[in-house]
Amino acid sequence: MSPNDAPIAAILVVEDELLVRMFAVDALEDAGFRVLQAGTAAEALQALQGSPDVRAALVDIGLPDRPGDELAGDIQAMRADLPIVIASGRSGRELRERFAGNQRVTILVKPYTASLLLDALAAVGVTAG
Repeated sequence: MSPNDAPIAAILVVEDELLVRMFAVDALEDAGFRVLQAGTAAEALQALQGSPDVRAALVDIGLPDRPGDELAGDIQAMRADLPIVIASGRSGRELRERFAGNQRVTILVKPYTASLLLDALAAVGVTAG
């Protein structure tokens, strides 16, 4: 397999607000990622089970069916190596404390820019290409 044949890194975006999800998807695709989308925690877990090529997850804290930080725990139980960016419109202090010492989780405060999103992914070791 040549480098040109390598699969494009996939990111799972878990966001229930459609406009925010569309922004994140566009930003990630523009950066060269392939994106899987979910609007609920249940959809996210299903998507993750069927996609072993997912290299990171962007998880909204305020999902309709369960809190994003709980989903992050479930994701790590399934795939301990998977980096997670938790997006929150609230102060990230409590979340940072909860995940302190976990090098595979970072917090991204909303509203965020495309650049901040990519920086958050880079902070957990995920870059396009």
